[in-house]
Formats: sequence, structure tokens, C-alpha cells
Amino acid sequence: MAEARTAGLSRRRTRARDLLSPCHGVRVTALTPDSLLERAHALTAVTGAVVSHLSAAVLWGLPLPRALENLTVIHLTSRPGRRAVRHKHVVGHQQSLEPEEIVSGARVSCTSPLRTWFDLAGILSLDELVIAGDFLLRRRNPLTTLDRLDAFLDGKHGRAGYRHAMRARSLIRADTDSPKETELRLLLIRHGLPEPGINVPMFDEAGCWIQDPDLSYEQEKIAIQYDGGHHASPAQRRSDIFRDENARDAGWRVVVLTQWHLTPVAPGMEPPAVTRVRAALTERGWSPGSVPEPGRRHRARATPDSSDTNGR
Repeated sequence: MAEARTAGLSRRRTRARDLLSPCHGVRVTALTPDSLLERAHALTAVTGAVVSHLSAAVLWGLPLPRALENLTVIHLTSRPGRRAVRHKHVVGHQQSLEPEEIVSGARVSCTSPLRTWFDLAGILSLDELVIAGDFLLRRRNPLTTLDRLDAFLDGKHGRAGYRHAMRARSLIRADTDSPKETELRLLLIRHGLPEPGINVPMFDEAGCWIQDPDLSYEQEKIAIQYDGGHHASPAQRRSDIFRDENARDAGWRVVVLTQWHLTPVAPGMEPPAVTRVRAALTERGWSPGSVPEPGRRHRARATPDSSDTNGR
């Protein structure tokens, strides 16, 4: 109330209906957007806590399962010596954070991209954690590097979530363009197909660049394109047709997939994406017993702990 009086607000004014109270001691105008950032700003201003876990993931733009994207609760982490925040619509955590694990913005302080991803190890499934990890290392505007990720994990040995994070690390790859590329790659691997390359440049016989297919098998000259919703526009469709014609002229087999191809048509059936890619590989001479040539598969430095059956 002292700050309110200093600002010229009476007790009656602070209780007016056009003001909201996101947490004790804070008043904001009802016209203020009820966004995560605004709510987090109000809460952290009073508690001194750091936005973390799923809330930090949203602020960093990490891809999350649809069920977790629009949660009404906010995750806040208090450092040792301070009690975890207890408030309606708040999930309070108390844990030690290194200085480099906190990023201070204009409105709030939140956990760093790497620390946020590591905290998600206790929340997300293996595939979901890999998708979020690939996003950190995306081709455009990456939030970190593989070396930094590995160095970070080296310092988390034995911590809660470490084993699950290391299992995800063994599957994380850099230079992706979308979460669906990661989902498709994991789907193919899980069904026994060789791991494809990611956005590997394709050239014609004269050495001229053609395109960077989403996924590919260079030896068999198979390009896999995942076409999301934005590919439905007339302009994009024309561009895609031109893209694929040039690849086929260069001797490549092009497999175009959509969201529909990622889900089995009926229980017990394999996803159409797997069936189509397997058929293309077989057509080009691949067989399940084939040994991949060196360099065909990406190698990960981290080795998952086979004893960690629950991944947590």
C-alpha cells in the first residue's frame, strides 16, 4: 500500500473493479493483456523468483505438446534460502541455479534455454524432450550449440532428470527446421529404418545446388520432404513442384509426406510414412540387413544408460 500511496492511489482505488490482482501486493489494470509475460512479471516482481520449467519453455518458444502449451499455471523457481512460491495458479520450485542458468530480460528473469530444457526432463516424454532439444539447435537462430549442451550435461551428472536427458541427448541432432522433421526422423528410426541426414545439401552432376531436403539418404538418392500446413498455399505449391521436379531430374527419388502420414491408419498398422520410405529405400537397393556406410548416420557423443528403463 505504501507504493500505491506514493503513486497517488487510495485504498479504495486499489480495490476498484477495473484492477486485477495477479498476486498479493500487485495490482494491474484489467485492460492489461492476461499474457504469460504480464502475469509472470507481476509475480516475479513480488516474489523475486525466476520463471522456469514449462513457463520458461513457452517464453523461449520451445515446442511443447499441445496439452501443455496453454497452461494457466506459472512455474517459478526460488533459490535456496527462499521458500518455494505458494500461490493460486503457481507451481513453486526450489532449486539451486548457477548464474549462467538465469537470463534477465526487460520484464522477467527466467531460466536459460539449456537449464529450461534440462528441467523439462522431469516432465516430457523422450520424444518430446528430443524435439525440444532439436529446437535449441535449429538451423536458423539456434539457442545453443552441441558443445555447450554436452558441457552443460557434464555438470549435471547424478541430478534428477539426468538419465532421461542423456537418453534424449543420444537422439538430438542439430540443423533441423521444424519439430515435425524431428518427429518424422524418430518415427523412421523407431521402425528399423536407417537414420536419414538432416537438411543435407543436394547438388546436380555439375555441382550446382538444388535444395536442402528436410531428410535424405544420400547413398540411395532419396529425398524426404515434410509439407506442413503452409505448403497448401498456391504459391508454395508451385515452389514445391519446381523443387521436386529439379530433384527428380537429378536422379533423386522424392517422398513427400504430411501430418496424415505420421499416424497409423488403424491400430496395429505402421504409419504410412514408414511404409512409403521403406518402399523407396528398397526400390533403391537397401535391405534391412544393410550396414550403413561411415558418415551415413549422425553420431552422438552421449550414451544412454540402458538400465534407466523409466527414462527418469
